Amino acid sequence: MLKNKKQFYITELNMSDDGDGLEFYSDHSGPFTLTKARKIMEKMFKRRSFNNFYDLTIRGRRHPNGNGH
Repeated sequence: MLKNKKQFYITELNMSDDGDGLEFYSDHSGPFTLTKARKIMEKMFKRRSFNNFYDLTIRGRRHPNGNGH
């Protein structure tokens, strides 16, 4: 598991207005270890530093599939 490597980002998800789903995402901060990213997210929720908490997530590294995507 990758929990001790700095490969995790706190990411803001930008959803479409017409209900199509995720349009794009932007990294808010990172890279962190998984435990550090969890602690930072917990502090952000307690301080209420964002208007919509549902737009934030912890993103790991990309996993390419068989097609190279």
